[in-house]
Amino acid sequence: SMAGEQKSGGHRQQSHHIMAKLEEADPRWKVKDLGDAGKNVNGWHWTENDCLPWFKEKFEAQFNGDDNKVLEAEVEGGSGLKGELVCYKLETCTGEAHINRRKGNKVMVIYEMEVKIKWKATVRDAAGEEVSSSKGTYNIPCLDTVDAIDEFEISVKFNKDNDATTLANTFGKKQGSPRVRAMIVETIKTLQQEAGVGQKIPKDGSSTPSPAAAAAPAAAPAAPKPA
Repeated sequence: SMAGEQKSGGHRQQSHHIMAKLEEADPRWKVKDLGDAGKNVNGWHWTENDCLPWFKEKFEAQFNGDDNKVLEAEVEGGSGLKGELVCYKLETCTGEAHINRRKGNKVMVIYEMEVKIKWKATVRDAAGEEVSSSKGTYNIPCLDTVDAIDEFEISVKFNKDNDATTLANTFGKKQGSPRVRAMIVETIKTLQQEAGVGQKIPKDGSSTPSPAAAAAPAAAPAAPKPA
């Protein structure tokens, strides 16, 4: 019937409106909507910059080196022991990471990576004598934009789990992994800042314009938007 058709048409319009709202809020819709020409369905121009190499370089600087101490702290529990954590090798950093720029004002960092970091921990008593040492790996199976920036999973693998390694393993897991998480979050935030997430891209050409924008004659200054 006619009424039935009108109703479903109205519903379609409404769901389209909801999708548009989702698109404003959720960067993942944008990526999926990209067409061959770098335009999404709404006709916005995007440029994508691969920033996986940037992440690799930063993580390598943070998590490589035989004496790369990332944490020195008293062992929790009031024993008077001191723990030290060294992250000595970025074993894996794979996946995808992009900076997406939409002509106008939106910049987003989109990433989905797997990261593995090799660590060694040492626990010493007040006299500086080593009482426990261990090695292991921090496995981050899915560091991605879907989760809140600091909510990714870190699973901690121990190379050996016995009396001699227990104290150091516990230090590596309980005190070491939050430190590594904080370092990774810091790196993501640095990239977001450098990429200009949350800032409007200046229209004076100081950001990289798209070829179409570069070819167009300079536009008159835009009138201020009505409040």
